[in-house]
Amino acid sequence: MTDRPAFEHRMDPLSEAFGSMRIQDAIYTRLEATAPWGFSYPGDTVPRIRFGLMVRGSGLLKFKNQRQAIPLSSGDVFIFILSKEPFTLMDHPRSAVADYRELRKLEVDCVIHYGGGGAPTTLVSGSFGLNAFDAPLISTILPRYLHLRLDQNRSHAFQSVLDLLAAETAQPGIASSRLISCLYESLFVYAIRAYASSSEAPPKGWLAAISDKHLGKAIQAMHASLDRRWSVESLAREARMSRSAFALKFRTALGQTPLEYLTKLRMHKAGGMIRSNNMSFSEVASAIGYGSESSFSRVFRREMGEAPREYRRKCALLQSSKGE
Repeated sequence: MTDRPAFEHRMDPLSEAFGSMRIQDAIYTRLEATAPWGFSYPGDTVPRIRFGLMVRGSGLLKFKNQRQAIPLSSGDVFIFILSKEPFTLMDHPRSAVADYRELRKLEVDCVIHYGGGGAPTTLVSGSFGLNAFDAPLISTILPRYLHLRLDQNRSHAFQSVLDLLAAETAQPGIASSRLISCLYESLFVYAIRAYASSSEAPPKGWLAAISDKHLGKAIQAMHASLDRRWSVESLAREARMSRSAFALKFRTALGQTPLEYLTKLRMHKAGGMIRSNNMSFSEVASAIGYGSESSFSRVFRREMGEAPREYRRKCALLQSSKGE
């Protein structure tokens, strides 16, 4: 392991966490509804990231086992993160609710016209899958549901992505599917960024930790220099805190010690390197701060449940079966 100079560039952990994310099977639908309208969605058979943008009008979102509906207004965004939970969306609590699978039969060029001829509502909804290796990380650091209201502080860049998505789904052109997939990725990251800085973000967890002015510095340092010989003391210095105060605050926020977090981070990074299949195990070990391949393999087996060689073999079979 090596020490790095204090002036090195530090990568943003949020960018690193989502930077390698590759969306799969992106789809979208534009619903042009007129009151009264309503539909029930049965849920996904496999976890996907599903979102909706209320372009105009309003609606009520209700989960299956939830008493109160969530009001949605023009400009609001909602996101389900790898959830298979059924939900209902309607303009009024007493509106008739259709099965979404029946509505899909009305779809023409990704647009559904539906309703009773009253006040109009436009909803752009879509979903995408994630690489099987990205999904566990995303599901552990993010809540299952986000609701970002227009009246919350929304950056100009975030709003621009939403405006582009609304415009592109209204008038698709050449390479629309590719452009919409790119907008999905941008929307997702902007939404997480907005949520992390909002008052609704929980006081504990990964997003809270990276947003903290002290813990965030230490986490950023770990992500930037995985091969450095980190200790609780050196991480506390990065956080500008005493060792004991840092260790307590870190465990309270993340439910694990700084070095436990570091180990899991290293193994997640090692998994990506192993899946790429262009690095030897000794090179992977060195890149994440292990002095020998044997010590790395021992920790990898403990954290990942199998040896690096077996992990590489299984990943290669899975990727080839999915054509990735």
